[in-house]
Amino acid sequence: MSLNKIYYLISSLLAFLAAFIYFSPVVVTTDFIYPLRIDSSYVSLHDKLPEEGLLPPETNFEDVIRLYNPASLGLEYSEFNVKTLDNLILRGWYVAAPDTPANTIILLHDLNQSKINLLDHIKQFRDRGLNVCAIDLRAHGSSDGMEFTPGLPAILDIKMVIDQLLLTPETNHLIIMGFGLSSAIAMQIAAYDGRCDVVILQSPSNNLGTYLDRYAYRKWGFMQFLWYPVFKRKVEDLLQFSIRELDLSVIARYCKTPTLFITAAEDNISFTTEILAIYDSSSARRKSLFLVKEATRSTMEEVAGAAYYNRITEFINISLPRKPKSTRYKRLTFNDKQRDDRQDI
Repeated sequence: MSLNKIYYLISSLLAFLAAFIYFSPVVVTTDFIYPLRIDSSYVSLHDKLPEEGLLPPETNFEDVIRLYNPASLGLEYSEFNVKTLDNLILRGWYVAAPDTPANTIILLHDLNQSKINLLDHIKQFRDRGLNVCAIDLRAHGSSDGMEFTPGLPAILDIKMVIDQLLLTPETNHLIIMGFGLSSAIAMQIAAYDGRCDVVILQSPSNNLGTYLDRYAYRKWGFMQFLWYPVFKRKVEDLLQFSIRELDLSVIARYCKTPTLFITAAEDNISFTTEILAIYDSSSARRKSLFLVKEATRSTMEEVAGAAYYNRITEFINISLPRKPKSTRYKRLTFNDKQRDDRQDI
């Protein structure tokens, strides 16, 4: 091989490497890290929400009533805003039960969703006697932030939410419910925080590594080998720990909190076998598995109807302690600035 050919070969490889380094941040800018923003503007500008695209083709979307907030369902609500430790604002809704004091359920939406997607849950749980707090996770909906992670930042965010809820006099016990990827956040809160008395996991994935493998295949196909390493490093930087450490079947061994597992028989993202693995390894004082037959990830509530909400409420009622817990460790996290402000008073 002549020197000219060797020179051109090396030049081509260097050019390819430079292009790879230059374009990698663009290609791996995925909606896992930079989620879709679903807020009132999104609802008003789009014909249907993302999950509605998974409904049967015969669905008539012209008949779908657009909902923007609990008032769309005739519910009184208040804005529930929380400042995070890094001074972002998480924005949510708080809907009080007709009778107070009552138990409070915290709803954590799935990736690329928002509290708007949970309006039906808000109404149904409120009608069943629960206070409801639905919060937009960071980088979702109307909350601040540009990057999302189910790791340490999300755990600290929800700790701040719990802090604020425990200051409301109408709150007895706390229940936390995570949907999809947020199930990982809910499980970590239950295991490491300890102030929630019941945890409900809907469509959880066993471990984040498997979830990301499937995500990368759906996004990049056979080219995932090229982009996945860059994507993985970015995810781990945001998690602030290794991807393999977010394994719910391991975390569940250390969680004694009563846990309800909910899964759809035809879920093609979180397989039933994975959820069974988490269920089997769980050390919860009380645990139950709710399988919704002939349902997909996005149609469980529609297929099961009132039985879906009744099953959840029943599990909550039989799992909660009879008396509110009294603890001097109610507030486990503080905003550093708020702590300094208190010291100055």
